[in-house]
Amino acid sequence: MTYRHYLAATCAALFVSAPAIAQDEARPQAESVSIGDIVVTARRRDEALQDVPISVSAISGEQLSRSGVTDVQGLQYRTPSLSITSAQSQRNTVAFSLRGQRTQETQLFTDPPVGTYFAEVVQPRPYGFGNSLYDLESVQVLKGVQGTLFGRNMTGGAVLVEPAHPKLGEFAGEVRGQYGNYDMHDLFGMVNVPVGDSVALRFAGKTRERDGWARDIGSGLRLDNQNYDTFRVSALVSPGNGIESLTVFDWFKSRENGTASFLTSIKYPSALNNYANLADIPGQFAEAQQLFRSRRFTLNSGSGNGSNLDVFGLPRESIKNWGITNKTTWDLADNLTLKNIFGYRKERRDTIQDYDGIQAFLIAPYQFARSRNISEELQLQAKMFENRLDLIVGGYYFEEKGLDGSLANTLPQLNILGAGLNPATTDASLFVTSNPGEGYSRTAAAFVAGTFKVTDQLSLSGGLRYNYDKRKITVSPSQPNYPNADGTFGRCSFDTVTNNAADPSTLGVQRVPLSQCSFTNSKSFKEWTYDATVQYEPSPEVTTYLSYRHGFRAGGFSTRATDAITLRPFLPEFVDEYEIGLKTNHRLGAGRLTTSTALFRQDGSDVQKQRATFIDGNVFTIVDNTAKQRNVGGEFEANFSTDSFSLAAFYSYTKVDIRAGRVVLNGLTEFEQRGVPKHQLGATATISPPVSEDLGQLNFVMNYTWRSKIYLDDFEIQGVQPAYSLINLRAELNNVGGSRASVAAFVNNALNETYRIGVLGLIAEGLGFQNSVYGEPRTYGVELSFKF
Repeated sequence: MTYRHYLAATCAALFVSAPAIAQDEARPQAESVSIGDIVVTARRRDEALQDVPISVSAISGEQLSRSGVTDVQGLQYRTPSLSITSAQSQRNTVAFSLRGQRTQETQLFTDPPVGTYFAEVVQPRPYGFGNSLYDLESVQVLKGVQGTLFGRNMTGGAVLVEPAHPKLGEFAGEVRGQYGNYDMHDLFGMVNVPVGDSVALRFAGKTRERDGWARDIGSGLRLDNQNYDTFRVSALVSPGNGIESLTVFDWFKSRENGTASFLTSIKYPSALNNYANLADIPGQFAEAQQLFRSRRFTLNSGSGNGSNLDVFGLPRESIKNWGITNKTTWDLADNLTLKNIFGYRKERRDTIQDYDGIQAFLIAPYQFARSRNISEELQLQAKMFENRLDLIVGGYYFEEKGLDGSLANTLPQLNILGAGLNPATTDASLFVTSNPGEGYSRTAAAFVAGTFKVTDQLSLSGGLRYNYDKRKITVSPSQPNYPNADGTFGRCSFDTVTNNAADPSTLGVQRVPLSQCSFTNSKSFKEWTYDATVQYEPSPEVTTYLSYRHGFRAGGFSTRATDAITLRPFLPEFVDEYEIGLKTNHRLGAGRLTTSTALFRQDGSDVQKQRATFIDGNVFTIVDNTAKQRNVGGEFEANFSTDSFSLAAFYSYTKVDIRAGRVVLNGLTEFEQRGVPKHQLGATATISPPVSEDLGQLNFVMNYTWRSKIYLDDFEIQGVQPAYSLINLRAELNNVGGSRASVAAFVNNALNETYRIGVLGLIAEGLGFQNSVYGEPRTYGVELSFKF
């Protein structure tokens, strides 16, 4: 029996047994708390959101559930400055952007500027992370440099996902099912079980299936489908004497058809000129455009046709991700706490995708990643001088090892023709290029941070961290099946020339035998990071602050290096950030209004950029540095709530200015705002009209978001996504007829907007085409749930 069958059986059993187990009377609803009472851990200790001198957006697990947010894409519609796009052409590998800083691809030896954390442990390769938003305590989005208190230096911000904790002395559970269009069915179950007075267990899991909304009439596949299972087992142990330990085991597995990638632009002259007698690219492009216009999200690809060019077969994407986290705290004294955070994670990802989406084979790679990481952090938290000083001292260690690479089937007909062979009959696998990179990344750090309350209104905060990072990589680029003139097969693709500019005629010809095709490089990076904040609270309802932060992101290596030049390390990134903020919390009529405003400026040097490039007949992602860049902007959030109405609204502005080192490629000048809209705004309104308690509790939820145009490619104007807006709606009736059952109906993207979330642009690189990934169309469904 599979995990999915176990989960279904467990949920069914809970439905049957819950009425007998539950008490005779319905458990009273928890009292609502104002936004000002939300507890966040932005400074690695529990603090009220309104008192933290950092721009933080916090959403409780209950709020996420009521808003219908089931993946990280939905977070950006409720959080200022946050933008989430696909990493090039893969929907399940998302790229987070905050305050104009964004990563394009999650390569093994690249640290993202926006970090993702699960249970306070960093997730550097967040495969499957996007579908982890179930059974949560909260999600917190921290904007700006986070280089003192968080384990991996992040110059853009951090997204902290905290799973729901087991509750001592309480038996509770929930079963929730959804059914919607595209034959979507989603089943979630949770049960909290007390074991004596000092131990509690929590089991939570979900399974989800949905047909793809994109149709490939060539292969017959429904792309952009969903098919995954995930669960968590958590244990909370509180034996007394100030000791508490939380352990979480989480598991995720998916097997899907992958992302539909649509050919949206072609340009001549380019490499496509060489297809004049091989394939009718203009005709196929025209057919693709007409097909999309007449039957939206429909394409006709050559994947899986079994021809000599079809090396990898039908598209697919599989992910397996599991980890163990432990957080243990020990109150050594009334004002002294020892905290240890440990994490271990193992991940595997395999993807086969037709990038171009037409019958001709232009790009159809197989990409793979294998990694494991271990994280250890020890903190000592203290309160001194009559609790006027909060102090944290700690040490941190992180190690990641793995393999990241691809088998590239790029422009196979041109490769075959260039070797003097027949493109109509020669097996294209002879010219597949293998580009694996393996090695490790290690980080060690020591830090100290504290807040001193000078007066009841004035506080001073600061932090200092010493960072040591080391990267080691081995690359082995080759064409393992290449037919040599002497009858042997395989050749090394690494160009050993150290300075091609000295003799351009030697480019690409200085190679070693395949048996020696292994090249290694390593580099260490050291840096101090620090921050300082002045906080003034003239009254309990008003908080103002002024802060400065110096951030650092270690350098590293491009796993796709193919010569001595690209195997050199890219440089560390440095960011100096200045922020001024105002937070308020007031009664307004029958409700409460809270606001949060922040203005920022970031001065970056050697800013790391990931770019697509065309090398020796293949497309790769490499990392380089932009000399100087300034990001300026601001965020505003407001929350108003009464007993029957709540409104959460936001606006953000981000402007990126490349001040030195702007790249020009084939006459095209680099855009600054890739993946980052200048303007974002949104609002979520919840109306709870008074109805009879015999009927239940009625809520209507509407979410609206708008964002200005977004450049989805570094160079190509064809990659611009015009401004668009989305509307999500939900109606729910809770505690139907005084029971613990609830029913809801929902619709996402109610206006059925067509918009792009990712682009792989290869026009500037000379290949002459660009493909696009689209956001989800209108989806809708119903939901039934039961709590006990």
